[in-house]
Amino acid sequence: MRLFLFFSGFLFFTSQIFADSYILLQYSGDSLEVSNESLNVISTHPETFLAPLSSEIDENSGLIFWREKIWTHNDSGGDPCIYAIDTATGEILQTLTIKNAMNFDWEDISQDEEFIYVGDFGNNRGTRKELRVYKIPKKNIPENGNMEIDSVDVISFSYGDQQDFTKRTNRHNFDCEAMVSLGENLVLFSKNWADQQTKVYLLPKNPGSYEVNPYATFNAEGLITGAALSPDHSLLALVGYVDYESFIWLFSNFEGNDFFSGKILRVNFPELVFVQTEGVCFISDEQILFSCEESAEQPTLFLVNTEVLKAIAMSGTGAFLSTDIVISGMPSVVSKKLKVDVLELPETNFSFELRNTRWDKLFVERAVKKKNQKKFKLTIITRDLKNGLYFLRISSGEHTIIKKVRVEH
Repeated sequence: MRLFLFFSGFLFFTSQIFADSYILLQYSGDSLEVSNESLNVISTHPETFLAPLSSEIDENSGLIFWREKIWTHNDSGGDPCIYAIDTATGEILQTLTIKNAMNFDWEDISQDEEFIYVGDFGNNRGTRKELRVYKIPKKNIPENGNMEIDSVDVISFSYGDQQDFTKRTNRHNFDCEAMVSLGENLVLFSKNWADQQTKVYLLPKNPGSYEVNPYATFNAEGLITGAALSPDHSLLALVGYVDYESFIWLFSNFEGNDFFSGKILRVNFPELVFVQTEGVCFISDEQILFSCEESAEQPTLFLVNTEVLKAIAMSGTGAFLSTDIVISGMPSVVSKKLKVDVLELPETNFSFELRNTRWDKLFVERAVKKKNQKKFKLTIITRDLKNGLYFLRISSGEHTIIKKVRVEH
């Protein structure tokens, strides 16, 4: 099983040095809210672990690692199925179909020693009053081969702090796409569209119907779309995106489910733009996989190493290692023309595109940068575009970068 990748360009230290190396944020015992003023933030880019994933899971959402396989599912409207993926090839090895379930909006998956939990709690409109988690016994799942499961237990719940169920698509604080298993409870992390925080709820694992209320709130500065605990429960990872860019929050040195009481690190991925990151899991105590569904990237599994991330944080530079495509002069706002200098490319041939927020291709051109040419001046006419956000995508060989630009006349 090929799970271990080497990372270049970093200086490695012992894990003991890492233990106290990055800035911590203390969680106040008399307040449920946590601010981010003193957090350490770094930027990097992940390794590609598997790409593309099978077209059967192009809307993949949650991830777990079990029996040396990666298990996932599709989100809203998909079949009520869980898929096991080969870690070397990305091939689907098994498909489990839950016959008494429906995939209204499956958003995350978690596990303990005995059960797998699938969260059907997506709530983009904010109108759902009864949400659910399916509880699947592991002992009933064969080592190999597909299987239909006739019936599984259901854990139903509603939010005690939600009184208004008026339709507010992507403008409310009662969506949820992230869940972990911890002790006797499932821990849910909300996806707050309105204020980009995340509320934390405890949901009992026993089948039944529950009303849950938040016990903590964290300013995620983005939309949380997945959660995972390391095998030794020493690290919590929350994955998400903000303004079309992906990130991971890492929490350590916490006690029990008081995740925000210890050390906190935010990892931004500035080259993962318009990439809909959805699922996350640990494949070891130091290695994290996270996934994206079909978006600017093909369905892909990415990998980061927590020791490498801590090393970057320890350096105090927040360093960002770019891909082999280097540009300069990228403006944040343009009116009549977008001009960028292309400095370095992995290959002389490249293409550049301009797309809108629906990922419609508005412009595409191919070009060649001569080997001895210091820079290639790229120009796109934008005077006829409506005001709004757009994306410049440059591709050369296997490398791609995407940058945001706003058109204002």
